[in-house]
This record gives sequence, structure tokens and C-alpha cells, in this order.
Amino acid sequence: MVRDRLATRHAAIVAGIFIVGTVARLSVWTYTTLDTPAYLLPWYAYAKEHGWSSLGVAFTNYAPLYTYFLVFVAQFDGLLPPLLLIKTISFVFEFATALLAYRFVRRVTERSDRALWAFGLTWLAPAVLYNGAMWGQADALWSFFCLLSVYLFVIGRSGVLAFSLAFAAKAQGVFVGPFALGAILRRRESLLSFVLVPLTYVALAFPVLIAGRSLRSVMLVYADQAGTFRELSKNAANFWALVPFVPYLAGVAAGLIAAAAAGILLAIWMERSKRADIGFLLVAACVSLLMTPYLLPKMHERYFYAFEITALVLACCNPRYWLVAFVAQLNAVFSYIAYDHNVTTAIPFAAAQNGLLLAFLVQDLRARAQAEFISLRSGATYVVLAFSGLAALWLSAERAGEAWAEVLALGVLTGLVGLLGLILLRMATSRPAWINVVAQVQESVNRRRSKKHPSN
Repeated sequence: MVRDRLATRHAAIVAGIFIVGTVARLSVWTYTTLDTPAYLLPWYAYAKEHGWSSLGVAFTNYAPLYTYFLVFVAQFDGLLPPLLLIKTISFVFEFATALLAYRFVRRVTERSDRALWAFGLTWLAPAVLYNGAMWGQADALWSFFCLLSVYLFVIGRSGVLAFSLAFAAKAQGVFVGPFALGAILRRRESLLSFVLVPLTYVALAFPVLIAGRSLRSVMLVYADQAGTFRELSKNAANFWALVPFVPYLAGVAAGLIAAAAAGILLAIWMERSKRADIGFLLVAACVSLLMTPYLLPKMHERYFYAFEITALVLACCNPRYWLVAFVAQLNAVFSYIAYDHNVTTAIPFAAAQNGLLLAFLVQDLRARAQAEFISLRSGATYVVLAFSGLAALWLSAERAGEAWAEVLALGVLTGLVGLLGLILLRMATSRPAWINVVAQVQESVNRRRSKKHPSN
């Protein structure tokens, strides 16, 4: 009876969170960006007019998988407005990601309360709502498969196929590649399993090839995307936002080499590390998803999406990382605001904060013992300062050209980065005993068993 009552309450909470998230999405579905009339609506119009025969034409600049979903939702034209139908693609994968986050945390911690937090946070996260509900972007698609790949590797199964699907959805799926490589090396499996990556892409492209689209256009989708603009950073909070003076070609070459080298080093470190806890794997996944877009040039503000989601899962599994998840969301909002309101003041500060997060997570991978939890006072101070930074940015946007508003924003943001650095430095240098997530789970399982079967 008690178990049934708890299950009913659990389901009611999930339903309530789902309704809140749905209402939030429907309240902003009319929001548009410059991409909406330039790309999304014309793509939709073509898909509506030509139906499934449109697959034979490269009418989008995305990989075939997204095109299939776009043509599919266009079949329901008239039932819902076009823009809402387009955004529905994102909504579906956002909900799937929230369910996967719930399953992930429930499996790792065996705690329903943390699983509920994971569901709620990933369904209602600011970066998620901004990306899909407001902008109509579909980064939830490839990020879902990235998180699925991490989940499968964490529970001891192969996540290569999920990684392949992430890459087939969008080139940014490669961000989980270093983690996938490290996980395969740890499992002592053949690297030939990565042949699934090109095979999956080709298999998913087969319908458009049958429809008459040329093999060349299908195979060069990602290469064509890479040549769309000649900037080292498109509002991305990464290393290249801190060095805007670097020449374009030199930056592209250096960024590609740095990202590849760092990815290989992460994979080798994962293979050689003696740590076997779930916490280690989750942190390694976050490093992969943060490090790769942080070092790569030509990144957009949206490309940290998978890291932002995975950081929420990490924080729900181990609350020690809640500040990492919070800062990831804050940096995302800073970046989205930069595009929406043409206020790029916060981008270098967000880039510095992402750099601090990356250094902290890498330190966690190297440590044999885990640092302490963040103090409530430090965390609360940072949160208050973060909202002050958002308010200062809004004020500087409203008072464009007025020096005092810009100075105020710069001052608050400088304090924000400095405080984050001090907090993470303290957490990374102290050495209490390692808090092993697996050990916590096993201890709770043993307690339950002892209650069911008490010793005589």
C-alpha cells in the first residue's frame, strides 16, 4: 500500500513537471530569431509543398536525419502553426532527454528523489528552453544520443551505436568521441567498432539517395557547414572568444590540432586510470563534451548543449557538482543573450568560466581523492552575484552607449569569474576521502538487504 502511494505521488510529480515545461514552451513558441525566416520557415515550406519527394533535394543544410523529421512534421500542416510544428521536433527530443536523465540517475544512485530532480532540471533548464522553445534549434537531437552513449558506457554496455547516431544527426556529435574512444579502450574492445560511425551515417542517408539526391551532397554536408562563415567564434564561450586577434587560418589549424590532441590524451588517460567508479566516467564524459567545443574553432553558442545537459545529470548523481551545472547554464544564457540582444560583453567572461570548469573537471579526473563539497555560503554568494550579472547585462543593453552601465556590467562579471575561480581552487586542492558514488549505492543496497534478511 505504501509503495503504491509513493508510486502514485511519483507519477503525479512527473506529470506536474511535464505540464509546467509544456506550458513554458507554448508560452514562447512565437519567439523568432534571424534564422527563423532565413532558414527554418523556408525549409518547412519546401517540405510541405513537395512532401517526401523533397528528400531528393538538398533543401536544408542539415544531415538527412533532421530532414526526415522536418518532412514528417510538415505532413501535419494545418493542425498546428508551422513554427510550432518545427519546434515540436526539439520538444520531443527534449522530453526524451529528460526521461533518459531520469533513468540515468535512478540507475546510478537508486534514489527516486534525485531522479526526479534530473527529470525536472533537464526538462526546464534555461539552456534547453532557450535552444528549442525560443530559437527552434534542434540541438536536443544530437545531444540526446550523446547522453545515451554516455549512459550505455556507464552501465557497462557499448555506446558506439548511440555515438554514431549522434554524429549522424549533426557533426557536433563528435564532441562525445574522445569519451567514447576512452571507454572502448578501457573495455579492451576493438577500435573497429568505430566503423559503425560512417556506416550509420550512410544507412540513414539511404532514403535520400534513393530519392535522387547526389552522393556528393550527402557526404559533404558537414564540410559545407564548416565553410559557412569565417570566424573563430560565433558567440561561443570558448578559448577563441578570449583571443579574437588570432588570424583566422592560423586559429583554425591550431584549434583542430589542439582539440584532436586533447581528445586523444583524454582517451589514453581514461584507459590507464585505475579508477573504476561511475563518478570518474561521468566526469570524463563532461570533460569530453566541454573540452572539444572549448578548443575547436568556428563554434556557435549552442554547441555546449550536450555538456550543459550532462553536467545536470552529474550534479544529480553527486551534488558536489551542482555549481558546475549552474555555471554551465549561466554561461549558456550569457551566450544566447549575446546573439539575441547583441550584447557580447559577457562572452569573454563566460569563456573564462568555462575554462575554469574544464580545469576543475580535469583535476578531478587526475585526483585519487575527491575534494570537499562547496560551502553553502560560497555557493549562495555566487548565485546572487550571477543574477546580479544578468541584471547588469540587461541594464547595459537598455542603456547602450552609456559608460556607467557598461562599467557596472564589467565589474560584476569580473567579480563573478574571480569568485568562481576561488571556489573551484579551494574545492580542487583539499583532499578529504574519495566520495565514491558506486560505494554509496552499494552501501544503500546492503542496508536494504540487511533489513529484509536480518542475521540471527
